[in-house]
Amino acid sequence: MNITFTMSHVEEDPTIKECFDQRAAKVAKHLKRFKDELTSLHGVLDKNPHKKDEFFASLSLFLPSAAIHCRERGKDYCAAINAAFLDLARQVEKHKAKLTREKRRQER
Repeated sequence: MNITFTMSHVEEDPTIKECFDQRAAKVAKHLKRFKDELTSLHGVLDKNPHKKDEFFASLSLFLPSAAIHCRERGKDYCAAINAAFLDLARQVEKHKAKLTREKRRQER
């Protein structure tokens, strides 16, 4: 899986990148049915310049059969990233279930 991560209005910090990489590895486990070279994940972490304690995490996952996007907010960077990855994992499972249903219908 191709992974890119960018930060806006946030200082470069290795703990932020580590938090993102740990969560991305967990999502990658759900994507074993797709070829690695055909999947890509792009993450963006933004800090709200008007509010001191508000972060936004945006994730875009591109699969051969779909593009999944989510944007979540949190009081710190880790909470925003975790919320976004939870939403992404939920959407991935929903998409996989849809693919399984379609495959069963075609077999009938």
